[in-house]
Amino acid sequence: MPYSFKYDWFTGNIPVFQRFLTQFRDNPVRALEIGTHEGRSTTWLLDNILTNDDSRIVSIDIFKQENLEANLAATGARNKVELLISPSHQALSTIADSSFDFAYIDGSHWACDVLEDAVLTFRRVKLGGVIGFDDYLWNDPKYNEHGTPKPAIDAFLECFAHKVTVLEHGYQVWVRKTSD
Repeated sequence: MPYSFKYDWFTGNIPVFQRFLTQFRDNPVRALEIGTHEGRSTTWLLDNILTNDDSRIVSIDIFKQENLEANLAATGARNKVELLISPSHQALSTIADSSFDFAYIDGSHWACDVLEDAVLTFRRVKLGGVIGFDDYLWNDPKYNEHGTPKPAIDAFLECFAHKVTVLEHGYQVWVRKTSD
């Protein structure tokens, strides 16, 4: 499919996505993505995981990149995507609890935003669902004046340790929700 991407921060994550999300392939699932950017992970999910006609994804981003709509249309499954252009905490507050089978958090990299996204997303994922966090080890001094994802994800893991099982703890962190 002819996608137009300027950046590739996703391809290296495909093996981890496959490991934790292949279980959802061909099933009618609902997914949540915070941080859509150009739609590289969204298009991959539509092509490889959200293959059931009844599968849907809610994609949240604060900005709409110029090539996002064309990339979503190129999947042939644009109708499966609900795009919310809004700060994630505002968008998440409009979504019912236990709405999603899995979620991927890759929005703001500021510690306070990542922590808020984690807590709000946890409530919106079904029991047994999976949550993935990108950029656990990211640290770019040009952009980290408000912290990095690592302390926020660590705080979430500590506070929710009795409610999640850690599946992966590397550059990405993946957990399964085991309790409400």
